[in-house]
Amino acid sequence: MSQLAYETHVPATIDAVSKLLQLSGVTVLSKPAKSSLPMTDTRGVIAKRDDATIVAFAGTDPLHLLNWVSDFTLGRPQEAVHQGFRDAAAAVWNDVKVALAAARDNGSPIFITGHSLGAAIAVVIADLARQELKLGNAQIYLFGCPRVGRADFVAPYNITFGATTYRLVHGADIVPTVPPPLLGFHHVGGYLGCASGAKFGATPPAPGSDEPMAEAGLGEQLRGLFVGFSQNARKDTLGALTVALPPGIGDHLPDRYCAALTPAQ
Repeated sequence: MSQLAYETHVPATIDAVSKLLQLSGVTVLSKPAKSSLPMTDTRGVIAKRDDATIVAFAGTDPLHLLNWVSDFTLGRPQEAVHQGFRDAAAAVWNDVKVALAAARDNGSPIFITGHSLGAAIAVVIADLARQELKLGNAQIYLFGCPRVGRADFVAPYNITFGATTYRLVHGADIVPTVPPPLLGFHHVGGYLGCASGAKFGATPPAPGSDEPMAEAGLGEQLRGLFVGFSQNARKDTLGALTVALPPGIGDHLPDRYCAALTPAQ
C-alpha cells in the first residue's frame, strides 16, 4: 500500500492494483503542501479491504533524497514536531480525518502506513487522530521512517500507539538516522531491522529504540550515501541500474522494502 501511494499520478495503475488487492472505495490524495521540505504535494491513498480502512502515504522523489535528508539533518526550530512533516500532514488532514472518523465510529480496523517521508506523514496523521478524534486503536506500519519529533511529541504518541507502531528499517537506509538525536529528535514505536538484501524476521519489535544511529556522527551518516553498492532485488533493467546506488540510498528504495517483506521461497 505504501508503494501504491507513489502511483497517485497514474490512475490506471491505481485501478489495476486496487483490483488485484481487492480494495474498494479508493480515494486518491494529492494536495499541494506548503512545506519547509523540498516537496510540492502530499500524496497517498485511502481504501477499504473487507471491513478495514487503510491510509497510505508516499514519500518524496528519490532523486530529491539528498536535498531532504539535508533538511532533516539540519533540523528546525525547537518545536515538538519537524515542521516539514507537520505541514505535509496538514495538507491532507481534512480528507483523512473524515475517513478515520467513519472507521472509528464503525469500529473498523484502521491501518496507517507510509514509506520514507510518507512514513513521517503517517506518524503525524496518527497523532492528529489521537488528539482530535480521540482515536486509540490503530496499526501503524512505517518503512524507512525518519525521526519525526522530540520527547514531548514521542511520549504521548507512544502511550497510545507505541505498542502498535512497527518501524521497519532495511539495511543501511540513511533516512531513519535523521534528524539525529543530538537535535532532540527520537523515533516512535518498535524497531525491526534487517540486513541489506535480507528478509525481515518474525521477532518482536524492540520498543523505545532510537536505532539506527551513526555513532560516529554526521560524517558516518553521509558515508552511507557515497561508499559501496546496494543490494538489488529487481530483475528488470531499471532495477539492474539501481545496484550502482550507494547503500544509504539503495537500501531506502520502496521495492527493497517490498522484497525484504516477501517470504523466502
